[in-house]
Amino acid sequence: MMKIFYFGTPDLAVKPLEALASDAEVEIIGVGVMPDKKIGRQQVLTPCPVKQAAEKLKLPIFEIKNKQDLVKIFEKHELDLALVIAFGMIFPGEILDKPRLGVVNVHFSLLPKYRGASPVQSAILNGDEVSGITFQRMVAELDAGDILLQRPDDIREKRTSEVFEQFSCSTAALLPLFLQLYDGECLDPHPQKEEQATHCGKFVKNDGEVDPKQDSATHIWQKFRAFDLFPGIFIATSKGNVKLTDISLEATENSHPLSCADDSTLYIHSAQIPGKKPTPIQEILNGHPNLFD
Repeated sequence: MMKIFYFGTPDLAVKPLEALASDAEVEIIGVGVMPDKKIGRQQVLTPCPVKQAAEKLKLPIFEIKNKQDLVKIFEKHELDLALVIAFGMIFPGEILDKPRLGVVNVHFSLLPKYRGASPVQSAILNGDEVSGITFQRMVAELDAGDILLQRPDDIREKRTSEVFEQFSCSTAALLPLFLQLYDGECLDPHPQKEEQATHCGKFVKNDGEVDPKQDSATHIWQKFRAFDLFPGIFIATSKGNVKLTDISLEATENSHPLSCADDSTLYIHSAQIPGKKPTPIQEILNGHPNLFD
């Protein structure tokens, strides 16, 4: 039976954990999670989705506050493999070779493309039609380890939230086969081609700004899909930053056409004025007819 220590944080890492827990050939000896965080206006101390899932599955949970906590786990436990999915902490180099099969990271891109914190958002933002998941042997350099297994997938017209769900399910479905092939030395690990590597960082709130005078409708649509979870997209107006909550590249009965760069047109269905709830665009324009002038 393979002894695995699992590290993950957000929703997208839950299904793979559940898949591992249901695998009769696997013993999960621990689940590493980030400490609980204060969430919302009431600042309620809330465990991350992976911790909540681990509690339901009655798995041993270890809160990781810093890299020294990671080192202690690898020193105190005998494990065959450490599996990492969207954990949010760089592992110290000295622990990467301690497990028999090392530390494997599942990255949501077809490496070496989009190494870093926002591979799905970046792929959508750049108009890629295909992305995928990569099982890679973790090394000291971020997302630069040998590729163990990859699965491409179609991401056309999908939003980040949809791709996260798609890739999470794909990872969960592939895990039993990956573990069997990896443990049986049936895979062909190969180094990444450094000359093909691209990188992506974290996005911030201001990255969501769009300017129809400079941005084409297609570019704004790609931003809308890429930033559906965070930070969303907005247009700076005399009423403040107006968030576009539902848009498309095709007109509907109640949509509002917005002229954009390159002689293109974006269609707004709903928006949100600061301090208000998302509202159908025609209702907003009844009170603010020159909002986007």
